[in-house]
Formats: sequence, structure tokens, C-alpha cells
Amino acid sequence: MKHKLPLFALLLSALALSVIGGQMLLAGVWQYQTDLFLDDWAQKGRQPEPLAWMVAEQAAQGAVAIYPVANGDYLDRLGRVYDWQQLSEPIGSPLAKASREQAVTAYRTSLQARPNWPFSWNQLATAKLRQGELDDEFKQALEKGFNLGPWRPIAYQQTAYLGLVSWHTLNAQEQQTVTNAIHHALTHTTQSKRQTEQLLSRLQRTDLMAAGE
Repeated sequence: MKHKLPLFALLLSALALSVIGGQMLLAGVWQYQTDLFLDDWAQKGRQPEPLAWMVAEQAAQGAVAIYPVANGDYLDRLGRVYDWQQLSEPIGSPLAKASREQAVTAYRTSLQARPNWPFSWNQLATAKLRQGELDDEFKQALEKGFNLGPWRPIAYQQTAYLGLVSWHTLNAQEQQTVTNAIHHALTHTTQSKRQTEQLLSRLQRTDLMAAGE
């Protein structure tokens, strides 16, 4: 009997590992399906059809639900699915309030699991802006998104845009963070320089061109 106990424990461990492995595999399949939708929507650049969005949401929810632990990557993608649902609605639109709040919740949960990922902070700040909520959480996300990835193009470009459109709500330190992001964007690559100059011209903030000197 004593010899059977270790064998029984080993069998239980093997069974648990196989179940966890199956969960991770299925979550990966659902996440791959989610990515296909997100890539397609990004390529088309327009709000998805309701049926396509529902299928993507089910896949993203499935990946999050079945994965054995909180997965920051999967939760971030779930947030992006909710971001896309009412993408064409203006800032603060009551029609988009529910889906955008779900996006904010998904990004918050993602950041609990992966607090040093700059792009989820960028996404959280963007979702808050779309809600018209330029509060302390928005400003914290704005700063963290840049400070955790100061030379990552997505991080500095998104920080520059978000900071410029919310400039009037920022304090001196936060404005300096935005100015630093603009400096990185103007000096990092030829493409980022051109895009940032166009952004500054469009928002009538050419006075900040000097940030690139």
C-alpha cells in the first residue's frame, strides 16, 4: 500500500498537468481567432460588423476564462475587442459607454497581471479618453505608458497624441512627459518625425516642434 501512494500521487499530478496543458492549448486557439479579427479590423480601419464582433468577443472571453491564471496578454486583447465595438462613436458617446467601460475594466485587470507592459497603459489611457474621463487614472496611465517604454514607437506616439489632446488638463510634470514623448518621436526615426510634425500641425501645436531640437 505504501508503494501505491507515490504512484497514485504521480498519476494525479500527470492528470492535472494534462488538464492544464489542454486549457492552455484551447486558450491559445481562441486567442489566435481573436487576433485574426483584430488584425482584419485594423487593416480595414473601420468599426466591425456586429456578428463579427460577437464572434471575436466570444473567442477573447473564452481565452481569458479557460487560461489557468490571469493572462495579461489575453486580457489586453479582450480590451481591444471592446474598444472596436463602438469605434466610430464620438468621445463620451452614451451609446459606447458600456463597451468602453468594459474595455477599461479589461485593461485594468490586464495591468494587475502585467503591470510593466507599456502598451496596456497606453490602451487604458486611450479608452479613458474615449469615455471623456481625463481623470487621475487617465493621467497615471498616460505617464506610465511612456515611462515604461520611452523609445517604443507605439508608446511615445500614443503618449504624444493623448497628451496633446488633453494638454489643458495636465499639470507641469505631465506636460513635460508629453514634451519628452514628442522629443523622442521627432528624433527617433524619419517616419516618426514626419508623422509627429503632421500631428503637431493638425492640432495647431507647432510651437512644440522645438522639442525635437
